[in-house]
Amino acid sequence: MAAFLNRLTNLFPLWILLGAGTALIKPEVFTWFSGKSIPIGLGFIMLGMGLTMEVDDFRRVSKTPGPVLLGIVLHYLIMPSTGWMCAELFQLPTPLAVGLILVACCPSGTASNVINYLARANVPLSVTMTTFSTFVGVVMTPLLTKWLAGSRIEVNAWSLFRDTAEVIVVPVILGLVIKSYLPRLTQRILPAAPLLAVIF
Repeated sequence: MAAFLNRLTNLFPLWILLGAGTALIKPEVFTWFSGKSIPIGLGFIMLGMGLTMEVDDFRRVSKTPGPVLLGIVLHYLIMPSTGWMCAELFQLPTPLAVGLILVACCPSGTASNVINYLARANVPLSVTMTTFSTFVGVVMTPLLTKWLAGSRIEVNAWSLFRDTAEVIVVPVILGLVIKSYLPRLTQRILPAAPLLAVIF
């Protein structure tokens, strides 16, 4: 069963293409999944990742803060400048250009953690970078958007911090606690966790 679940999980690119194609043809298949469903789904993804990690993983990351700092600097350097260059290169109309630049200036999201998880990369490093890039985003997103798009964006700092805690930090900590104190339950859940992440 575990091998079958693993095979389904490794077909992630195929599921993305099928999902994107379906969304283009029949958007209503996915539009019901909105509002509070999205942070709940993201929370389940992060809970699954927390089940695969240990506190020592984060200790190792904290001993080498260089990659986290480098990742955050590159994130807020490469993505916003690429968004601005694409808007200029394709001469996008103002609303599309501002939208593209705004998205490029936003912090990294849970999807990057999912890809790291599926690629068996350094998930604690990815989670740490996602969390810190979100905290930094409180300042950087409006500043970069104003600088690159010439528009001022209102950002609710408290809401951004709260959402980060709810969607990333709390589920990962809960996963770590479950793994530490309920190892048998963890062993039962773990084979299905990557596939659930792909589905969400």
